[in-house]
Amino acid sequence: MNQVVQKVTAFIVRERSGVKELLVFRHPTAGVQIPAGTVETDEDIEAAVKREVYEETGLRFVEIENYLGCFENELEDNQRIIAAATQVYIEPNLSAIPYKRMLPKGLTVDYLSTQEDFTRISYIEYEYDQFYKPIHIDANITGWVPNESLSAQKKRHFFHLSTQEETADAWELKSDLGHIFKPYWTPLSPKPEIIPPQNRWLDFVYEKI
Repeated sequence: MNQVVQKVTAFIVRERSGVKELLVFRHPTAGVQIPAGTVETDEDIEAAVKREVYEETGLRFVEIENYLGCFENELEDNQRIIAAATQVYIEPNLSAIPYKRMLPKGLTVDYLSTQEDFTRISYIEYEYDQFYKPIHIDANITGWVPNESLSAQKKRHFFHLSTQEETADAWELKSDLGHIFKPYWTPLSPKPEIIPPQNRWLDFVYEKI
């Protein structure tokens, strides 16, 4: 429960004709986002942010310009984060029936209660439209996970990156889950509309990029 789960976020900026632009991408069911993700086991945060950029935009050649700071803990009091991929059990013991799908590292869940070596959590997964409006619920999971699979600390690091790679103004790529991501460059002014809570990330770094 004391392990800090590290997250990274990439603000990739270029300048064209005197206009600063930010690289974002449109997820087919989760709105316009900034490249971001979870640091893997034994991975440093610099390698993690470059990996996430590649996975979500396809850019291979990026350079870290600056470290922009961090949120020490993004979690609310009633939230926890999955620190290691885990099954969710119907009762607080490992012989109980598990939910059919494991919860991945980095997923934020709601905290309900603790009983000895287990914590009861809840997680709702929504299907969104392209404007990040919920359409329906894909999964509604409530159950028990081992305490060692959870953390109450979620630290998010912010990086300013650049690229010398020539790109179109917009393009598409297929994600590892089969989604079609649509990266594109958008002017930094006026401030682009990003899905919540990522819009708060942009507010945090806006004057630094």
